[in-house]
Amino acid sequence: MKKYKDKNGFSIVELIVAGAISITAIGVGISLLQVALRGNKINETQMGLNGRVNDTLDFILDEIKASKRIIDKEEDINKYNPNCTYPNESIFLFGITIPDQALVKSDYIPRGDKFNLNQIECPIIYSLKESRYKNIPTLSLMRFGPTFNEFGYYISPSYVEFKESKLLDGISSETSYKKIICPIGWKDINTIKGISFCIDEFQKAIEIQIEVKEKQNNNYDKEINSLASIGGFSSIEDENQIIQSNLNSEYLIDYPSCIGGRCCLIGICLKSNQITYLLDNSYYMNENYLHLNGEIIEGNWEAIKNPEFISPVINGKNLFEFTVNNLKQHINKLPSSNLSLDKNKIFIQIIANDSQSNYLFENGPSELTSENKIKALEYLNKLEPTLNAAIDPWEDICRILESEFVGQLVILSSWKPDKNNASINNQCAGKTKGKFSEIIQEYNQFTRSESATGALVIDSISIYNNFCEKTKNAFNNNWLGKISKGPGSFCIHIK
Repeated sequence: MKKYKDKNGFSIVELIVAGAISITAIGVGISLLQVALRGNKINETQMGLNGRVNDTLDFILDEIKASKRIIDKEEDINKYNPNCTYPNESIFLFGITIPDQALVKSDYIPRGDKFNLNQIECPIIYSLKESRYKNIPTLSLMRFGPTFNEFGYYISPSYVEFKESKLLDGISSETSYKKIICPIGWKDINTIKGISFCIDEFQKAIEIQIEVKEKQNNNYDKEINSLASIGGFSSIEDENQIIQSNLNSEYLIDYPSCIGGRCCLIGICLKSNQITYLLDNSYYMNENYLHLNGEIIEGNWEAIKNPEFISPVINGKNLFEFTVNNLKQHINKLPSSNLSLDKNKIFIQIIANDSQSNYLFENGPSELTSENKIKALEYLNKLEPTLNAAIDPWEDICRILESEFVGQLVILSSWKPDKNNASINNQCAGKTKGKFSEIIQEYNQFTRSESATGALVIDSISIYNNFCEKTKNAFNNNWLGKISKGPGSFCIHIK
């Protein structure tokens, strides 16, 4: 009988024990892997949250660097423009005032000695707003202001086109986080929920801190938070400080003071606090009217035959839009009566002329209160170039010439009057015959200048067609240049 050798192997009990150990090891490995994956997920979420907070702070700081001043009082939002506001349901944090801006690259091409810059009519406002983020009640950081394109140019300088946009969700509703410390000499720290900030005494620099909280997904309810801060300052020269330091100077007694310095309109600066604007709203300002195409060669106007007629565009706008837009910006900058000393209060009148006269104020020039500034802007918003007739300014100019309530007349026109001579039925400065321009010049120089009222400053802005000089237009007409020959008066051409 053969004997067989014993073979090595595992018993049933050994296999069961080994299987249990393997399952336990696999379970521990899976648990460790889950912990690692969860940790990676938390780290990924944390990094994403930190990134969003830092991106938001960088965006705010970029706008502050390009601003003139930081506004930390809500009542200062409409200090210079009563129309400025922000959505009612938001909690005000701070605002920034923006200097005049180029809207397109071509605005940087000098025209004369100036660039074409557009006024941002109201401050940009940062605020907090209640919202829901991932189905959780939270606060959102909001921005209300002009929109901008992919090249970084603001494209909505008018306050009526301002938009509200969300910068960041998940702002903490608590205030227990560790705060930044304000530099010595700065204003006290301002904490509103999860946002704290300090502003220097000149309202030019800021340190801002944001705390954001976020819940993880439904499988684990861990809350993560991000706390970040940044500091910066405006790099724009602040003319407001210059104005404040000179409010009592003799210079500003004679010349009105605006936001940003002198009160100027397309190169014409105000020299009186009693101003009337005479605006051409005839058909010749309409984009549908085709003007002769030409250029100045060796001081003389020369026709261009191809194309022979064009609808002129200045900075992307037709003649009327360009003129009204600049006049609105100008009036927005004028200080309202509640910001001026009695002797510096401004009185204005706007007359639109399309052969007939349409007055802003029927009873003559009126004090520029906040309410009247709004009326002026609404008046300009409703204006359109209308009749197929030329401007007929003579009756208005003659009336203004004899008025003690007007110190400066600013005429904006792209065309010439149909008539240059006074008719017997009309009277100008006591005369019924002669050329209007000569009557006006003579009365202003020899009669009005000798009175207590003083000479009337008559400034002219000739738009597209150059009616400042005879040789520089197709009609050999310099009617604007003639009536702007007095002391301190100017005629400029815009094309």
